[in-house]
Amino acid sequence: MATREEIRRIEQEKLMEWARRYQEVLNREAKRSVFSKVLYTEEYKTLSIKLLLTAVAWLFIGGAFALFLRGQAGLSSTGTPVVLDPAYYFQAMTNHVMDMVFGAAFTAVFSLAFYVIPALNGSRLVKWPKVANFGFWLNNLALLMMNLGGIQNQYLFTFLNPLQASVTWYIGYGTMVIAEWMEMVSVIGTSFEGRVPGRLVPTAIGFIVMDMIMMALANISVFIADMWSLFSPIGGLNIYLFGIPNAEVWKGLFWFADHPLVYFVPYTLSGCIIAVAPLYARRPMYSVRFTRWLIPTAFVLGSSVYVHHIVDDPWPLILRDIFAQTSTALVAVPFAALWLLFFITLGDPRKLKWDVGLAFIYAAAVWNIIGGIQAEPTNPTPALDPTIHNTGWIFGHFHIMLALYSVGGVLGIVYVAGPFLLGKQWYSTKLGWLHFWGWQAGMGLFAAVSSEGGLFGLIRREVAWAGFYEVYYQLIMIAGWLAGFATIIFAYNLILTLLYGEKTPKTDIDLWAVYSIALERYGMRREGYREEELPLMLPPDGMIRVNAETASSGGGSGLSATKSVTIERRLPKNELEVPDDSQIKP
Repeated sequence: MATREEIRRIEQEKLMEWARRYQEVLNREAKRSVFSKVLYTEEYKTLSIKLLLTAVAWLFIGGAFALFLRGQAGLSSTGTPVVLDPAYYFQAMTNHVMDMVFGAAFTAVFSLAFYVIPALNGSRLVKWPKVANFGFWLNNLALLMMNLGGIQNQYLFTFLNPLQASVTWYIGYGTMVIAEWMEMVSVIGTSFEGRVPGRLVPTAIGFIVMDMIMMALANISVFIADMWSLFSPIGGLNIYLFGIPNAEVWKGLFWFADHPLVYFVPYTLSGCIIAVAPLYARRPMYSVRFTRWLIPTAFVLGSSVYVHHIVDDPWPLILRDIFAQTSTALVAVPFAALWLLFFITLGDPRKLKWDVGLAFIYAAAVWNIIGGIQAEPTNPTPALDPTIHNTGWIFGHFHIMLALYSVGGVLGIVYVAGPFLLGKQWYSTKLGWLHFWGWQAGMGLFAAVSSEGGLFGLIRREVAWAGFYEVYYQLIMIAGWLAGFATIIFAYNLILTLLYGEKTPKTDIDLWAVYSIALERYGMRREGYREEELPLMLPPDGMIRVNAETASSGGGSGLSATKSVTIERRLPKNELEVPDDSQIKP
């Protein structure tokens, strides 16, 4: 067994090796123009910022389609064109979902992954940056192709299976899957780039890598279903390599295997929350070991949940019972366990140091619990789901899980890590709080009205309905605009931050990551993990030092000086110095 001194020496050597390689990356980046960096970058923060800003852009594009929909539905119950012609209504709905899910949410996940992994493992290196950058641009091209499908894409949200969409939609969707594979491969490679043999990876990285593997596997069958449709008589290419897809087999490929996409944002978000929650609690997760066991549990259950909204399919009863009911009920277990650990770790909310980031994260946890309670008794139940599936109950549930939980949680992480990623403090805390309350009020009203209306038969997938339901759609329209104004406030604050925000002190490794790893190592040591299997320890002040011997040999070129820095980051209780985690006392 290695001594603690030997372990520390190995850790320092690894950090210095990564630091030299990172300096080489910075030297290459310095030779690139701003335009060149937009096209291609290998620096992890620049790549993450590029993806984050793109996600915000897609949030606005998808949001615009949503407001068109809500305006038409809120101003006309007869289908009379006010904002949109009925022929374009479902095209706008298709584009709204594609842009919000794959453009905004998925791109934000990749942004967090490319930032969080190199920060937590201390390497600051991206594996295969050419693959990551090409995948990023290919993904945006694919989304544009799907958006340009025309009114034929209105069929995406009808009962027709397989989907009868435009040829550009099929090509765009297949291209998007390839692009996602490329980004996922780079993320997984990045995790191995900063891994030390024999060491456990930080829990947050474990969640992110698990998420990438699960989604990459799920995309295989979706790609098959998409190509089956494209090269069949419904594909629009007039290339008939296959017959018209069998509806049940096609749904099994497209919906069953791809159901993990609904967990793509939550699983990466879970990893990020596990990384930042201890910063507010000033103690490790209540049980690091139990938290780590949630990774394989979530992977198995997230990959086996049959899309419970089609439980009336003519599949064998035992398969429907297992996948539509049992697995759907069981997948709630890891989420319930995660939030139990989360709330226990944070403790009394009155004693927390609240900011916008924590508020978004805390609210996301609450909304996920509400969404689970709403869905579990109804969605996986064959006696109920066929009745409620085509009502507002379903899109109320979906917006709880995507807008309030997933997107809300991601926004919380952005508010927490933003000053470190962007290098500037948020311009206005007041604007941040306006964003929080506007988003919660708008999307909360949207979800509540949709769900209640669904219980009374508020229909979806139509352009006209009984006048009785119009008041619901009017309230939903108001809710959508409220959330839209909140998003504009966020974008305004982000722009002001980039232009005029106060610069934050620079360290080699961001201090939120230093705090997070120190607390996780302490928690693991307390639970009986061996010293040599703990994640690599990051320098307490975030500065990587070069000893005299290394510097004299030329190995210290470009690395940080040994002079300490003053820590002035906005972290919870940041007035406390981060100690060596081996010296942390209960």
